[in-house]
Amino acid sequence: MKSSVLSVAAAALLMTGCQEQQTMSEAVHQLHVTSAEDFTKAAGQLNQDLEAVCESYSPASLAAAQQSWRQAMDRWMVFQGRDKGSEAALALSWQIQFWPDKKNITGVKLSQMLKQDKAWTVADVAGQSVAVQGLGATEWFLYEHADQLANGQGCALAGAIGGRLQQSSEQLLAAWQNNPWQQMTPQMALGEYLGALNNQLDYSMKKLGRPLGKPGSPKPYQAEAWRSQTSLSHLKASVAAMQQLYLAGGHGIDALLREQGFGETADRINNQFASLLADWPQSDAMVPMLKTVAGYRELLKIYNGLEYIRIALHDEVAPELKVVVGFNATDGD
Repeated sequence: MKSSVLSVAAAALLMTGCQEQQTMSEAVHQLHVTSAEDFTKAAGQLNQDLEAVCESYSPASLAAAQQSWRQAMDRWMVFQGRDKGSEAALALSWQIQFWPDKKNITGVKLSQMLKQDKAWTVADVAGQSVAVQGLGATEWFLYEHADQLANGQGCALAGAIGGRLQQSSEQLLAAWQNNPWQQMTPQMALGEYLGALNNQLDYSMKKLGRPLGKPGSPKPYQAEAWRSQTSLSHLKASVAAMQQLYLAGGHGIDALLREQGFGETADRINNQFASLLADWPQSDAMVPMLKTVAGYRELLKIYNGLEYIRIALHDEVAPELKVVVGFNATDGD
């Protein structure tokens, strides 16, 4: 009799754990759907503002389009580098943002396209390299070659790129309508979830590590958004997105750690995210900070803070939740 009671209790505990992880899967999926909706709205607004610049070029219309670009970039940071989830969504990543662009392929190809006597369309751009289809290409126009938006040829191409980006955002939203973790076992879905957070951490560290280079030899033009001088603000958006993923509206890894008796681990990770965001440098730009010893140290402090979280995920969270975290998309890059 005692054995039967224990068996029932164990089964109930197992069922409760499965329900908790199912709730987690649904919460993480809904987070992606909502974020895809936000990105689609931002991409649509950017497309409209690009058209407005071309219809009536002025400092005010250009500033509005630049602000819309920054908003779209921040919304994209939710998805950047996670490399887990919907395969259809992941396939869109490069055409939404081509980075790193170590050889300035975006600039070279756009310059070549502008020399062609052609009325560019969204379909034309879709047939070109991914380097000219997304956020990097619109940044090139809005910040480095805004003068091209004052003529018909430049506007036709910029408008087609804006339309292509909006199209890609709509495809991203459609791709996230189905929950990619629904058919997985709860533990496998948890592994994918933790893997997504781990991948995004690695990617964010790469965004910071590339321009940091070696002490005394920074590489400012490897910063993500050096043309707009907004690299650091977008990195902050990445960190905020990772914190949001970690929490998942109260149903994420943080909650699962606490439910399983690992509240101390949860506190340290959550506090590290909060500390990073609270102490974030005032500058939107990374490049000026790379040029001073004090600025370089501040950026290195952010890097070390992200590494602290990554080590905690590998060495504490994964064993505590009994999850195997394998190699990720940025390993060997």
